[in-house]
Amino acid sequence: MVKTSKNLFNNTELAFTNKSNFELKKAFFLFSVLDFPLLTKIGNSFLILVLKLKLPFKGIIKKTIFNHFCGGETIEECDNAFNSLKKYNISAMPEYSVEAESSFEGFENYKNDSVDLINYLGDLSLPFIAIKCTGLMDISSLEKISSGKLDEKSDEYKSFFKRVDDLCDVGNKNNVKVLIDAEESWIQDAIDTLGIEMMRKYNKKRANVFLTHQCYRTGTLDKVKSNLELAKKEKFYLGVKLVRGAYMEKERKRAIVHNYTSPIHNSKDNTDEEFNKSLMFCVKNINKVSLWVGSHNENSCLKLMEMMKDNNISKDDQRIWFSQLYGMSDNISYTLSSLKYNVVKLIPFGPIEKTIPYLIRRANENSSVKGQSNRQFTLIKDEINRRNKLN
Repeated sequence: MVKTSKNLFNNTELAFTNKSNFELKKAFFLFSVLDFPLLTKIGNSFLILVLKLKLPFKGIIKKTIFNHFCGGETIEECDNAFNSLKKYNISAMPEYSVEAESSFEGFENYKNDSVDLINYLGDLSLPFIAIKCTGLMDISSLEKISSGKLDEKSDEYKSFFKRVDDLCDVGNKNNVKVLIDAEESWIQDAIDTLGIEMMRKYNKKRANVFLTHQCYRTGTLDKVKSNLELAKKEKFYLGVKLVRGAYMEKERKRAIVHNYTSPIHNSKDNTDEEFNKSLMFCVKNINKVSLWVGSHNENSCLKLMEMMKDNNISKDDQRIWFSQLYGMSDNISYTLSSLKYNVVKLIPFGPIEKTIPYLIRRANENSSVKGQSNRQFTLIKDEINRRNKLN
């Protein structure tokens, strides 16, 4: 395997090329807080209090953590982020960051808002949208389908199917690929089943629909393999969105409460192995697979770059995309883009009061993942020092 330099992602001038000195100092303050779990916990408590009591701190939140991790409160407010990324050949994928819906009206509103968003993305030639099935059907019904307690011939399921089908159809017409997000394991089977149905219909000539696979779950590679066998048999292309995962603690707690074997790997090393083997499998089968990789792990990105080179896959092959969240791992995103790889930034947006749960998850993720916030903090500090020396 060709070796790629581990120092590749250390170029801070490139990583923060789109940030002013003022923006950089704000980011420095934010990640200095996230580097201390106790301060993060206090900050999260403040955000929860603001949400519950509707306290008048919207302006403060918007100017700090919201502006760093979100594109705006409306899709129009995200235009500045879109245009800034476009200058560096980075695509944007806006995501309306709200929690699960629970009513017919809520499901229809989420679908209609997503249709409008797809049409908007089509006009801007932006290639992806992510959808959450819990915005289109209630969690309890998804759980019943997954456990076989709700028939797929039921009116409830048919309505759910039609909502997802409508989104995939609009996506197909606008040349916008639909990424179906993974969710909790106890509702995932229903999501996977529907995702395969959409691929049968819309992935005849290329991958227009992608299913998300969380590699912190045991058996992820086996599932990708079985889906590929089905795709080959039924002559459709497989769309794979590969991530490590987002529900680890919740999954483990539920397994204990309900007395079943946890579906989560018992170590980060095992998760990394599942991720890397799944990467390799998809790359080896690139003639039938399109791959969207969401990762802030520098080693994983280096491995994928090496795999592409070893398998004679061009850097800008449209079947492979790297992705990171807005406000995180810019050293990865901007470096990959400068080398002509396909890069997309996921940009959350929505009213501040509705995005607070998302912001808390981002804060916890940066604080709890070993080295994540410290790495960001160090890179930002290095860039500030580099700029100071020039003055």
